[in-house]
Order: sequence, then structure tokens, then C-alpha cells
Amino acid sequence: MEIWSVYHQPTEAFFAVRKVIVEQDGLRCADEQLFSNVWEARSVLVRRGLVRVPRAPDDEPGLVETWL
Repeated sequence: MEIWSVYHQPTEAFFAVRKVIVEQDGLRCADEQLFSNVWEARSVLVRRGLVRVPRAPDDEPGLVETWL
């Protein structure tokens, strides 16, 4: 299973999209792309056919949303 997370990096003025692969023995970081705004990141994720999951109240502050 792949999980794509969108993080806001305000000090760096970009959004990072990180792909994590869920495997039997744990999680493996697989990819990261940087975007100048969240709309560019979302456009790429939508084209991949992914579904957006809003952040939960107890998620880390930099996490904007997750895509499955």
C-alpha cells in the first residue's frame, strides 16, 4: 500500500509530498517531491487517482493532508 502525505514547510516556503510504502515489516520512504503551493501538489495526486484524507486533530502540525 502507498500513502502520500502533504507537508507544509513554511520556513522553506514549499510543500513536500512524501510517498511511504507500507510493507509487512514496516514503513519505507520511497519518494519526495517539492511544490511551490498546495494546489500543484493536489493536482498531481488527483491525476494519480488518489483520494484525499483530511488531517486529524492530533496529527503533527506540518501535515496538511494524506492521500491514499
